[in-house]
Amino acid sequence: MNENLNINRPPLSKNKFAKLPLTSVKPKGWLLHQLELQADGFTGHIEEEWEDVGKNNGWLGGSAESWERGPYYCDGLIPLAYLTGDPSLMEKSMKWVEWALHSQNEDGFFGPKGNRDWWPRMIMIKALIQYYEVTEDERVITFLRKFFNYQLKNLENDPLMMWGKMRGAENLLEIYWLYNLTGDRFLLECAGKVRSQAFEWNNFFKEFPYRESTSNYLDFQYFMKYAWDDILNPTELSKAEAEKLFKTFHTSHVVNVAMGIKAPLMDYVLTGDKKYFDSARESIYQVMKYHGTANGMFTGDEHLSGLSPSQGTELCAVVEYMFSLENIICITGDGSYGDILEGLAFNALPATLSPDLRSHQYVQQANQVICNVAERKWYNNEEDSNIFGLEPNFGCCTANMHQGWPKFCQNLWLKDVDGGLVCISYAPCEVSYKTESGEMIILSVDTNYPFEENVTIKISADSPQKLDIRFRIPEWCSMPEARINGEELSIEAKSFFCVDRIWNDRDIIEIKLPMKISIKKYYRNSISVERGPLIYSLGLGEQWNVIERRKWLSDYEVLPTTDWNYGLDIDFKDVEGSFEVVKYDMEYQPFELTNAPVKLICKAKKIPEWTLEYNSAGEPPFSPVFSSEAEENIELVPYGSARLRITQFPYIAR
Repeated sequence: MNENLNINRPPLSKNKFAKLPLTSVKPKGWLLHQLELQADGFTGHIEEEWEDVGKNNGWLGGSAESWERGPYYCDGLIPLAYLTGDPSLMEKSMKWVEWALHSQNEDGFFGPKGNRDWWPRMIMIKALIQYYEVTEDERVITFLRKFFNYQLKNLENDPLMMWGKMRGAENLLEIYWLYNLTGDRFLLECAGKVRSQAFEWNNFFKEFPYRESTSNYLDFQYFMKYAWDDILNPTELSKAEAEKLFKTFHTSHVVNVAMGIKAPLMDYVLTGDKKYFDSARESIYQVMKYHGTANGMFTGDEHLSGLSPSQGTELCAVVEYMFSLENIICITGDGSYGDILEGLAFNALPATLSPDLRSHQYVQQANQVICNVAERKWYNNEEDSNIFGLEPNFGCCTANMHQGWPKFCQNLWLKDVDGGLVCISYAPCEVSYKTESGEMIILSVDTNYPFEENVTIKISADSPQKLDIRFRIPEWCSMPEARINGEELSIEAKSFFCVDRIWNDRDIIEIKLPMKISIKKYYRNSISVERGPLIYSLGLGEQWNVIERRKWLSDYEVLPTTDWNYGLDIDFKDVEGSFEVVKYDMEYQPFELTNAPVKLICKAKKIPEWTLEYNSAGEPPFSPVFSSEAEENIELVPYGSARLRITQFPYIAR
């Protein structure tokens, strides 16, 4: 924090945790490899092969796309560049940063001249904040002060509309960040105006109207025919009718929902009113109850689509839900949200990216048995939505997917606002932290978690340092173990266990999180198999066929080479005994079918009547299911390692 900033009051809220500056947590091991693949793949080469973020983008002064795609890309490009230390990515990111900073008018507004929407500016500000965290470039603070001053003066005549209205929480996060840094009182007034115009997600989630697929609430073709134009220029519909349709469109949009889950907590930060504090948990419960699948996500292709594991979930929703959870954890200090975050990062995120991170899906399916251009029961997506490619269906995910891994890396460890460090997830990394005495302490986290149970943390310090460190205990782990320099600690299985001591150079913390196999029930009594934070799927043989060849980022269909219609033969009285755990050496890319570091072997039977419907796995037969087929041994792999898979299984009647 720069000394010459006008800091005149304590932080706005009493958040439990705070984010460490970008690059304080540096990836190692398999996590570093994901970022390296991303840097050498989609993020590193997208400007060369996708005009929408190429040199003619409006956010670089060109005449091409001038709305959200450039800012979306920067929101992942900037943290990836600095976390990997990749000079070429830093150079790419700087041209976007410089253009944005130099685009600001005297009145404070910035961005492409042909676009006046608040929404893309919210995204670009998120990217600029990350740039500031690494560089402390004071131009960013001056820039943001001017812009929010402009916003305060102009919101009344130019209010938040459509996407900006639904996603006002992003705007508030940025205002809070600047206020906690500068103490400028006008920012509170600006936050109040943004809040008054943003959609009221708190009451929406309490009442939650969408208890089935959006198709039961909004005829998309009717909406497209009438409401899109009539919201601004009423013809056949009244403006009130058009606005009602638009409200349904936006409140059922899966990405808006993923962002909106954190919105009630923005009210808590601003007001301090405790009634908002538990709203995120209620919101998640409601959405998952009516739209949740075993991969940890709620469906949305691209609107909320019910409980069937063959419905899709948009990639944008995955990375935005992760970002919401990362902020919810900071505000609440509730470690149980870390379980949900890990579930997405270790399962849903890698599963919807190709192993080389050079193609992605628009939507993934929990039960995904073929990825090709074909008609499916999507709500409003096109036939190419589940292929792996550059721009399947629509380009928002092409631009927005880049933030997932880098932001997860930054949020592995947080700062306790009362002092000390907090471990949220045990992925391999190195944490650098300046203690209250001004000395640096470094924690090197060595592990193959989530594929294995053991974590070793080595301390490096020039002199003894007193530091409080909190370690999250996942809810699935009932008997965690910990040792410091070989001496066993007594742990009560709560959300966190705390170690407050003087740390010396070469101290070693050893943590073991025993992973038991568990079964959960879902739609039509189907079951999922979990071990620790990983969900396990029947991984199908994959035949990747090129649809369109490009130098870097090609399009592929993925066809199955093995059968998929199995029901699991499980002894529910001895779940652990129903599976054999087989472990393999850790490969550079563990999220690949042939490289899966852990497999579960179990018994299963084919269910001949379970077949394809609309080019997807049909709805799982209601369990228990009778099958006269021969019993077989099948292998289950981590969900993120399988691009074709069954995850929600029927189970065989005994």
